[in-house]
Amino acid sequence: MTSRREFLKIAIAGVAGLVVGGAAGWSLRGPGISPEKIAEYEKEIEKLRKQLAEKGVVTTTVTKTISAMPKHEGALHVYNWSYYIQEALLDIFAQETGIPRDKIVYDVFEDPAEPFAKLEAGGSGYDVIVLPDNDAALAIRRGYVRKLDKSLIPNAKFMDPNFLNPPFDPGNKYSFVYMWGTTGYSWRNDLCPEGVKTVKQIFDPNYGFLEKYKKKITMLQEAIEVVLSAKAYLGKDPNDWSNRTMEEVKEVLIKQKPYLAAYAGTSEYFQGLANGSIYVAHAYNGDIAVFKEEEHPELADKISYGIPEEGGTKWTDNLLIPKDAPHPIAAHLFINFLLDPAVAAVNSNYIKYANPVKASQPLMEEDVLKDPIVYPPEDVQKRLWFVPVLTDEQKAKLNEVWEEVQAA
Repeated sequence: MTSRREFLKIAIAGVAGLVVGGAAGWSLRGPGISPEKIAEYEKEIEKLRKQLAEKGVVTTTVTKTISAMPKHEGALHVYNWSYYIQEALLDIFAQETGIPRDKIVYDVFEDPAEPFAKLEAGGSGYDVIVLPDNDAALAIRRGYVRKLDKSLIPNAKFMDPNFLNPPFDPGNKYSFVYMWGTTGYSWRNDLCPEGVKTVKQIFDPNYGFLEKYKKKITMLQEAIEVVLSAKAYLGKDPNDWSNRTMEEVKEVLIKQKPYLAAYAGTSEYFQGLANGSIYVAHAYNGDIAVFKEEEHPELADKISYGIPEEGGTKWTDNLLIPKDAPHPIAAHLFINFLLDPAVAAVNSNYIKYANPVKASQPLMEEDVLKDPIVYPPEDVQKRLWFVPVLTDEQKAKLNEVWEEVQAA
């Protein structure tokens, strides 16, 4: 299965200074870009911080934080999705903290099962790990991560309240959101001019849409996303995992299945949207932003993305510190650095994903901030829900229904 971040590679391919090895994919073990580029981004961050200061918003830089806390350990090991940070930020963090750049190891993964397995085994050697919501919930529940010392993360005050107190971590005792996105529907507006306005089009055969575009529609491979969209069609609460509701969901998905081209990962629906064999794809917003900007800019005007009127998923990737992190002070410093509004703005401008730092938005590039694919309008955001935190029993129900649908 292709992760929702696979195609960030396309957007930022060719980065120098990457070496094979380390964790599971690539590892950034030293300055990956030129000193001139690092200096350019450093000046940009300083300029943005001054803009905030002029408005009376004072960020707590790493340098200020260091002066008010115990001395850091002189090293930092980070584990994140691939191609999910502006690499110059690692160099700037090194300069601001005094941690030698060659002591900052940044390993990457393609599948969140990889960092979770390291947490489970213990002794991973990592100080900061990024996990999607459900994996973060499980890591917290099993005691794999340590409680955060909020006094070392003063920039948390800039967080958008909508991303505080997530269902899996009330009070943000263990985590803060790094980036977030949505799950909705994308379509070729030259082939499907009506677009997707309601999930009735996607799940109700009597609506006529499924028949009209039979075998031209894909749903995601991730069971949780498909089931949540079906629940929205049924008018069910995303957190309703009762036997009755799951039976209804199963019936809806089995009726829908003959009309689908496939349950598709990113690579499959990218190819289908590009060659016109797929008209409509259940999709992640970040993938579609990359598709339009980097993979197929010639099709940008023909690709649309939206959240149906019934709503859609708001997913998050989250910053956590392993329980046995060897450099916990440096870890807190790094999280605080990423929540600096100027840093968050530079980061999101580059990777084209939305960050949860509200104060960063006035500093962001217009084409990112005003892109409804990246930052949905306020009225749309009100229709989004967090991915539910599943108990073992609920996970078993989800898997059972999914297996029966796949076998039908």
